[in-house]
Amino acid sequence: MTFAFSRGPLERLVEKKFEGEWKYLRKFVFEIAEERAIKGCIELAIYLRALDDEEKMSVWLRENSGRTFGQVTSSDGSTTPLALREVANKIIHAASFSWDFSTENKPFLICMPRDNQRWRQANIDIVALAAFCGQLMS
Repeated sequence: MTFAFSRGPLERLVEKKFEGEWKYLRKFVFEIAEERAIKGCIELAIYLRALDDEEKMSVWLRENSGRTFGQVTSSDGSTTPLALREVANKIIHAASFSWDFSTENKPFLICMPRDNQRWRQANIDIVALAAFCGQLMS
């Protein structure tokens, strides 16, 4: 959440206040922060997967709430909503990650698969995932 919601303001700040290349500033402010955010997402996915194995939360969510956490695009181009367990699976099995900040206050983590997968990409709604995690704690 911190990375996703600070990226836009930091980009505007650096653009406005720092003329020229500022290679190491950009590395520190953007690249390292993104690497840490992705590492945090992977760790969270592993915890969610283990918790789901024990508590069957994704089954309960599917049967009782219909809550989704983004969407996955299949190899044929069709899209389906992402359930909690699939969020964990897509993050864990992704070959690479990127971010979509195009909609204000609705960042997405984009997971790209390894070769020969049944899916093209998964767009994970960071706000929906954070809301679920917040509810786990209450």
